[in-house]
Amino acid sequence: MERLYKKPLLGLFGLSIGFLTQPLGHTVYKVMDNTLNDNVYVAAVLLGIVGFILVGIGLKKNELKATWFGLLGGWFIWIGWFEYAFKYFSVLYSVPPFPVEVDGYAAAPQANMLQATVTIMAGIFLLYGMFNLQSKCNFMRFFHRNLRLSPGMPTPDNKRSFARITAMEVIFVTWFCYLFWLYAIYFGTQGTGLWIVMGTYVAWSIWAAYLVYRCTLQVRLASALRYGVGAGIVLWGSAEMPAHFGAYREYWLYPAEYPIFNTLMSAVFIASLVSVARRFRPEAGTDG
Repeated sequence: MERLYKKPLLGLFGLSIGFLTQPLGHTVYKVMDNTLNDNVYVAAVLLGIVGFILVGIGLKKNELKATWFGLLGGWFIWIGWFEYAFKYFSVLYSVPPFPVEVDGYAAAPQANMLQATVTIMAGIFLLYGMFNLQSKCNFMRFFHRNLRLSPGMPTPDNKRSFARITAMEVIFVTWFCYLFWLYAIYFGTQGTGLWIVMGTYVAWSIWAAYLVYRCTLQVRLASALRYGVGAGIVLWGSAEMPAHFGAYREYWLYPAEYPIFNTLMSAVFIASLVSVARRFRPEAGTDG
């Protein structure tokens, strides 16, 4: 087991956790939808509250624990307060499905609600990310350097809130990937042909492969987990998109029909979370 916590397996371990948040998030959504009926929105609100509580607990933890709590908290918040909010308001306002169907794909009403949030996400991204000159995020600082916005190194002793950072990463990367592919499909069905979607898919998959490579370079569990969250969600786009166009069935959306597949996914995810928890160290530590 110790080999799991060493390079390059360590980064791939974090990648697998980030990757599995996506299909299992869809599975949780469908299970709630199919079993709770009229109570599903109340359950969704409560799930989001649990997510915020987990992030709140993580605020006082060391780096690895905080990352772990932030991951789960952000995941619950996305499912409960984002996914189900889009569905609730799509029903409330009778939003129609995407009017153009291509090769069996049609965007659901809640996806159209999500697509309408593009300027909201962009505005928050600019204010919280691009204009945050104290950020230690490598992605943000890449733009800071190249846009001549970099203020140099962040302020020393500016303690990072890893639970909040991880939760925001889960939410923002998931949100971004959703919007990116919804708009790629939208423009790809507006008379220009699916070559836009296919070309975008190839470029996206190259990016995902690069992120997987970067994951193999990670040497600390907490940072590997945070990097794996973003990389795994991006990689999920490469895995999921072919299913939208009929390459294979989205097994994660039919847990009752594919219990073995979904049980195995859940078992791997839970076992991975437990494996991270086993590396927890006293609060004075940082990473284990």
